Amino acid sequence: MTVILSRNPIQRDGFMIELTDMINNKTLSKLQYFAILNDVSSYAVSSVAKSKVLKLRPSNDYDFALALIAETNQAYNLFQYESSFDLSVDDVNDACSLARVGSCLSMGQLLQVMRVLRTARNLQSALFSDYDSIDLSLLQAKAYMLYNDKQLEDDIDFAILSDEEMNDKASSDLFNIRKRIKAINADIKQKLQSYTKNSDISKYLQDAIVTLRGDRYVIPVKQEYKSFVNGIVHDQSSTGATLFIEPMAIVQLNNALREAALEEKAEIQRILQSFTDRISPVSAQILKAQDTISDIDVIFSKVKYALNNKGALPILNNDGIIDIKKARHPLLDKDKVVPVSLALGESCDIIVITGPNTGGKTVTLKTVGLICAMAMTGLFVPCSEESKVSFFDDILCDIGDEQSIEQNLSTFSGHITNLRDILDVAGSKNLVLIDEVGAGTEPNEGTALAIAVTEFLRKSGAKCIITTHYGKLKEYSLTTERVENASMEFDLQTLAPTYRLIMGVPGSSNAIAIASKLGLRNDVIEFAKNNVSDEKLAFERVIQNADEIRKDYERKLAALESEKASILAEKARTEKLNASLQSERDKLLSSSREEARKIVAKARDEARGLVAQIKDILSSDVVSDKDLFAARDIAKQVDKIKIAEQDDDGSDEIIFTGDKVEFDKLHIGDIVYSQKMGVQVKIVEIRSRSRIKIKCGNISSEVNIDDLYYSKSEKKQRLSRANRSNNAKTQINTRSFNNELNVIGQTVDEAIANVDGFIDEAVLAGLSQLWIIHGMGTGRLRAGLHAHFKTHPNVADFRLGVYGEGESGVTVITLK
Repeated sequence: MTVILSRNPIQRDGFMIELTDMINNKTLSKLQYFAILNDVSSYAVSSVAKSKVLKLRPSNDYDFALALIAETNQAYNLFQYESSFDLSVDDVNDACSLARVGSCLSMGQLLQVMRVLRTARNLQSALFSDYDSIDLSLLQAKAYMLYNDKQLEDDIDFAILSDEEMNDKASSDLFNIRKRIKAINADIKQKLQSYTKNSDISKYLQDAIVTLRGDRYVIPVKQEYKSFVNGIVHDQSSTGATLFIEPMAIVQLNNALREAALEEKAEIQRILQSFTDRISPVSAQILKAQDTISDIDVIFSKVKYALNNKGALPILNNDGIIDIKKARHPLLDKDKVVPVSLALGESCDIIVITGPNTGGKTVTLKTVGLICAMAMTGLFVPCSEESKVSFFDDILCDIGDEQSIEQNLSTFSGHITNLRDILDVAGSKNLVLIDEVGAGTEPNEGTALAIAVTEFLRKSGAKCIITTHYGKLKEYSLTTERVENASMEFDLQTLAPTYRLIMGVPGSSNAIAIASKLGLRNDVIEFAKNNVSDEKLAFERVIQNADEIRKDYERKLAALESEKASILAEKARTEKLNASLQSERDKLLSSSREEARKIVAKARDEARGLVAQIKDILSSDVVSDKDLFAARDIAKQVDKIKIAEQDDDGSDEIIFTGDKVEFDKLHIGDIVYSQKMGVQVKIVEIRSRSRIKIKCGNISSEVNIDDLYYSKSEKKQRLSRANRSNNAKTQINTRSFNNELNVIGQTVDEAIANVDGFIDEAVLAGLSQLWIIHGMGTGRLRAGLHAHFKTHPNVADFRLGVYGEGESGVTVITLK
């Protein structure tokens, strides 16, 4: 339930707690709290909710204040998904009160009740919708108890068309009555029109029309012919020239119409009473639903206010800690106001703000007090995220001119009266705001009084913000524990305030400088300067020097932050560019590999077609010389087809990253990418930048440092042996013009089948030597192949590879 008047009771742990007034209206008025409520109320939909907003007060219970903020935060999160909730309800207090005692409700009142029921149902449905698991428990707890009666809602909506009109089909009796009324009306009009169209009678009429007098149909007859029309005179014109006569022929019909109209009225009354009887036992629940809807409307109006005024969720604590960042007074133009940041309650309990007049001291006081009051009401506050605001039992303030003619009080007396009341109650759970403490009297006594008041408040434990022009109070702040100086910045170059609050530094009033700027006589200014004590001047110079040092530090810090931001932006831009280049490179490599595969597939198809032609020629029973020459020509075409495809037997795919290898970071054993060889290589010797020995398998080479790039490997999924058996293809490398076959990983039978086909194609291509790569492994594959080569008709000789050829992992075949 939303806190409205702080005297309203709440329930906690089974007990009703009376909420007494906490912050008095005079204080809230000085803080301009009611102006904030007026702004918030403009976002409420119903008049009931608007009235509730204007009655809002800061909670005097910490847990309840936390609940209010949590409600607002849940609604704020909800508004990120949905904000078009229909909360337009009428005030049904009068209608429910009449229904409770059985007084018949009007059509307009029934429509008001219907709208409350509909809004309650729709709102309940909306708040229990799925919004990606955001927490709506507090709002749902309110909506869960919303009373709704879909049948009653629909029945009223069907029966009542407007505040003055009921549906013909509201009941069968009403439908029949109105049907009879229409029939009688039609009959009357037909008979009367027969008068107007009858040439014998129409000459007696003033106009050929049918009209009504009272609830009776009549015709206008000229005064001099009234004896020619038999009927009842109901009225006459203002001149007396026309009489409105009800012909005797339709008197009975008019009587019947009158009776039917009375029946209609009675039936309408019966229907209204029936609805009233249905509403009467649930009138309290309907009123509760209206109250709950308006409570949710109040919460939503807080959210709308926060969204339109850039409010942030306050972090509320009960420890007297205020740490507001970039706070601004919500009634000032958010695009022009200079924000303030202020910390109170952790390192200090009192802040003494000094600085020139019109520099923003009073606005700062009001801003802090107003933000605390707003947070305790469940409102978002005009600060940056993560700002901390404390709950206080009371906010005590002395701000503005307290002169009162009625009470015969001077300005000084008014301030003292306020200070008396504040000091009587000030404690650790209070926030005290005092503007120009001790002002309005003789400076020496005023200074002494200001220091005494500040010291008393320090000992009381209250959290205080005090503004002053007294130099002694500045000195007191510098030397007293838990008291902190702050100042409103003043630009000595322009002699104008900047409205920035500077923590930890006392400020100068700069009264003489401002007076000079405003055109006060130079001789007066000089005389004033000569009458300022040397001690005062020395203290002011120290303050000014400290302020200049601070400003210089802030300028340098701002320059460093700007440079840091520039470096970070450049870093982000470079990373984004690198990511984009890497993506483009990957796309190009992928496209190139795909294109290479297409070229290989095309070459393979051409080669297989040519081999098939040769086989057709040689399969003939009689092969002529012409056929042999044709076969040789075809074989030469096969030999010209270059098939260059990366071995796809499960080896690593090398991906070129695009970053050149740095010579100083290169070491023997490093794996890098060689642009010259187009593969990943190993560094085996480093002689100079232009003589780096690399090795890939059994192939060695020397390259320049510019040829080497960093690379990474992406392991491909190996094919299963069964898959290899079904899809094994001859892998032809380009090292010796298609004279190598890799059978590593195959069974002996698979390898023999592939080798036989490879040898047949090699014979047709006119090759004399082949390299069969079988690896070292267990030696079974090598032994099986060697046994097969001994009996192969096209193998003249075979041997193991020598150094540089793969040694025992390769067998070199010499063809016949």
